[in-house]
Amino acid sequence: MKLSAFILTLLCLFSFTAVNAQHNSFYIGANGGVNLSKFKFTEDLSELYPASDAIFGLNGGVALGFEVQGFTLSTGIQYVQKGSDYQTNNFEEEGSTGFFSARERLHYLSIPILVGYRHHMGGRAGLSIAMGPSINIGLGGKIDEQTEYFGSDEVDAENYVVGFGNSVNDDYKSTQAGFQISPGLFFVINERSKLTFNVTWDIGLSDSYNPRYKNANDFFDTTKGNQTNRTTMFSLGYEHHFLIGDRY
Repeated sequence: MKLSAFILTLLCLFSFTAVNAQHNSFYIGANGGVNLSKFKFTEDLSELYPASDAIFGLNGGVALGFEVQGFTLSTGIQYVQKGSDYQTNNFEEEGSTGFFSARERLHYLSIPILVGYRHHMGGRAGLSIAMGPSINIGLGGKIDEQTEYFGSDEVDAENYVVGFGNSVNDDYKSTQAGFQISPGLFFVINERSKLTFNVTWDIGLSDSYNPRYKNANDFFDTTKGNQTNRTTMFSLGYEHHFLIGDRY
């Protein structure tokens, strides 16, 4: 409720200012790029998986927003590939020494709500900063696991499909909250067009595991902890602006 009231207040403020101010616009755009993502583990999980490494992914989507005297309010929808590599230290199992590693590739639709500011540096270039919450909707994914044993050439490999939802067999929540911070650069082509480059950090705010899945899985009886997503996105974009108000 507090978030909804905050967003409604911002929309009212931007709508009022757009009617009364100069050099304002509504814009739509498209963007795409690459990203690096990894898991952040806590408690027992962080001890079990001491090494969590970033994996490469893609992102792309559409955006829309208002720009009012340098201030921006934007949203949109974006496809983001997330996931991580992670592994254990060597462990003892039935008299053998083993090593476990896994890679998860997850697919999301992300909907951010960002408040920002743009500062012209002179000429056509400028700096930007935006931040705000994001809602990440899980689409699907897979896990590739591998276990090696000392003194043996045999490697146990398993592959699983990842589920998102509220069922006892779904690994992750269907929707996961995050927070984005996005500094960037922009270049004005003309009064209706801009090119943008942004670096966006998307930080998971809560445990991504589905609570029912954790409660039903014996693994989590003895292994406590949460898992969150951390993603760094690099994206290029284009915006087309529709001017609002008069110029004097």
